[in-house]
Amino acid sequence: MIGRRTFLKWGTAAPVFLSQQIAAHAASATAQNTLIVIDGIDCSTAPDRLAIVLDTFVREGLPVTCLIDLGRVNQSAAEPDGAFSKMLRERLENNRGLIQAVPIVRRLGEMTPYFQARAAHEALQALQHALWGDAEGRLQVLSGQTIACDMREQAVAPSGVRASGIRNILMRPHVSTRVRPEAWEDGVLRVVGGQRVALQSAQTPSIFQARQPVERVLYVSAQDFLSFPLARLGPTAARFATQVLQQAGDDWVSPILAADLQFRDAYAYKRQMALHFVLEPDATPQDRAALTAFRLELNDVGLPSSFGSETVSDPEGGYWITLNEADPSMELETFKRVEEETRGVPSAVRRTAYGLAAALHERAKVGLNAHNILNLPTIHIRDGRTISQALESSLGTGDVVLVVSAKLLRVRAYRNTLSTALQAVAYDGITSIVSLPDYVRRLVPRGPYITHFRRTEVYRQPPKKLPHVLQDKERAQLMADAKVAWSYFERWTNPKTGLCPATVNSAAGQRRLHEAVTMWDVGSHIFALMAAVDLELISSKQFQGAIRRILPNIAGRPSQGRLLPQGWIATDKFKWGTKDFDGCDAGRLLAALYNLDMHPLAKDKSAPTVAAWDLEAVVKEGIIYSVENGVLASTFRSHCAHYAAWAFRTWGIDVLSPYEVFQGQSRSDGQMALLEVAGRIGPLGAEPLLMEAMEFGMSTESAYLAEVLFAAQLEEYDETGRLICVSEGPINSPPWFLYQGLQFDAQGRIWATDTVAGLNAHRTKAFREQYLSISSKGAYLWSAYKNHPFCDKLRRLVRDKAKTPYGFASSINQKTGQASQNYSDINTNAVILQSIAQLMKAEA
Repeated sequence: MIGRRTFLKWGTAAPVFLSQQIAAHAASATAQNTLIVIDGIDCSTAPDRLAIVLDTFVREGLPVTCLIDLGRVNQSAAEPDGAFSKMLRERLENNRGLIQAVPIVRRLGEMTPYFQARAAHEALQALQHALWGDAEGRLQVLSGQTIACDMREQAVAPSGVRASGIRNILMRPHVSTRVRPEAWEDGVLRVVGGQRVALQSAQTPSIFQARQPVERVLYVSAQDFLSFPLARLGPTAARFATQVLQQAGDDWVSPILAADLQFRDAYAYKRQMALHFVLEPDATPQDRAALTAFRLELNDVGLPSSFGSETVSDPEGGYWITLNEADPSMELETFKRVEEETRGVPSAVRRTAYGLAAALHERAKVGLNAHNILNLPTIHIRDGRTISQALESSLGTGDVVLVVSAKLLRVRAYRNTLSTALQAVAYDGITSIVSLPDYVRRLVPRGPYITHFRRTEVYRQPPKKLPHVLQDKERAQLMADAKVAWSYFERWTNPKTGLCPATVNSAAGQRRLHEAVTMWDVGSHIFALMAAVDLELISSKQFQGAIRRILPNIAGRPSQGRLLPQGWIATDKFKWGTKDFDGCDAGRLLAALYNLDMHPLAKDKSAPTVAAWDLEAVVKEGIIYSVENGVLASTFRSHCAHYAAWAFRTWGIDVLSPYEVFQGQSRSDGQMALLEVAGRIGPLGAEPLLMEAMEFGMSTESAYLAEVLFAAQLEEYDETGRLICVSEGPINSPPWFLYQGLQFDAQGRIWATDTVAGLNAHRTKAFREQYLSISSKGAYLWSAYKNHPFCDKLRRLVRDKAKTPYGFASSINQKTGQASQNYSDINTNAVILQSIAQLMKAEA
């Protein structure tokens, strides 16, 4: 199988301003910015002890940032009426600017952008719920714009968190580490490291060193508070605060909260405000004309804007924001999330542009939610008499969307007031006014996995699949194709062993049979026989005779106390092959034997063979293993692992699949998690992905990956005219066998290649361009799986170009347009037969 190639190294992106540059700026200042962080807090923390320390720090004038870990407690402990929540809420409300609560997402530094956005959103909502429930005070958490995580040596760029309003990240160290601020180009500041200090009455001078070139970040554990009697805790905290605030020489300590980090001169804090106008349902042509004229006036003074129908009154409504540049004069498309399956993608934009659903609601839960809808912080201006006051009282310093009712524009005085207020905001030194689409484009998380996800949403077909009704001409063509595919088995099957070679070069004077076959090949042969008898290409008697000859050859070989089917066997010798065992190939064989056992002409014939094998001996902790030279090797990191898992389960052996990550997740989160799993495995092709549909019925996981692969192939055709159909298979020149598929962790559409040898030379762009092929069996697999004109094009191309004297050629080279004439293989022709039989069965 294809080993993973990382085309995009998430963890190696560099921030715009490195710590040395920030340090150079800070060296000219006289203040030592100092951040006190209390760590180790969760809802089981003793509230009385934490209260004593917080109250003491406040009295001493020492601001304190509290890191709250809600992932370590049960849900009932994180309720707003609990003792801990009441204590902390009271102090946050009574000491604004001196105490800040920050949620922790421990593994944020290793998450991809999508899951950064989702984790930040969920952490903020959990903290808001724990402290305020549904009360208004929850917005105070958002105003802090901060989140914390565990420190990692090589962390992923924090490109997903700003979607949830996060601008500051505290990457807390396990042990004292030099502070390294990182300012990223999207406006996020990540402060890595800090000093771990104890709350005690006498600290060593080195702990509170006089001067540092960057922020001083001191982490104190709330667990330390348990080591003091209550009577001593307050005085100890007071002495600690005094010592922190003391500074030798002319410099002075500037104690700050995490929320204040970016407001220091070194970081040049900027925020953006989207200006968006809404048309009420009763908007008149005059309202639209006034809106157009006013937007032109604003644009002339450098204030862009957007407009659309009012959506706030609909809790399930919002806007579809395309992520490519669009005509700013166009009204934004609305969406309505009727049910989760629809994804909120409006039909008008299907197959036109990638995008994202964005919702504007007052007191909305800001960030990317479980339905892949981006909730945006919104200020509504509905009363022309209070425009200036509304902006002054609610604008704050974070990113925000300003939504203005177009009704206000009927009055010239209101237009003037709004224009003046907007220009004042634009010149406040920190605000950039943009349109709503530009606002979303700057905040939304991006990356290869997200791109594949969005492409699929745009290209996916309606859930209801139309029946494929075959016309007489088409049925005749398919039967002719089946006869071509069956000719491979008619011509090359060994009459003594009943086995058929893996590949054949039938060119005159160059005939060569590759006599060794794997258990995958044998499984395909069995499927071909079932298809042939179902299509009436052979008689029942011929079918049963062929099965009787094959089964003894796959009885297996004992090795190391296990009887298992062999890694490969010779087709021209009886019961001759290796001692090795391949877990993936065994999956294909087990799938074939299961379907054979269900076939009316061979019912229960294969069960004794399977029962004799010691398959449980190669399953460890739910993972299927291969045996290579007597050593167990995991098959879990392979695209065949899911297919093999289903095959093993049909025979009563409970095994795991790497694809099964949907449990407990929303549809969007599960699909993104699956894409990341698939990306870590390697490029994905049609085989064995689509085989599952014919042999077991398609699982939810494979059905989604099939949609992703199909969408990418369809998009390629729409944009370039190239027919893409990637799978694995042999070619008639070195390196002889290729794995081809879509690379999920690469930007754009990369049709990647790999070989059994796994050489870097077989993964280059030049190699891909030379060897990229249209898989013959893949074309028929897609036709059997999906009723779509693109599949018909693939099948017609293979029918026209890939026929050989005995079977179909394995593939058609994309660059030359030529098939590998006189060169065919067992799997290509077996899968084509299997797919045609499926088409005929579905049509019947």
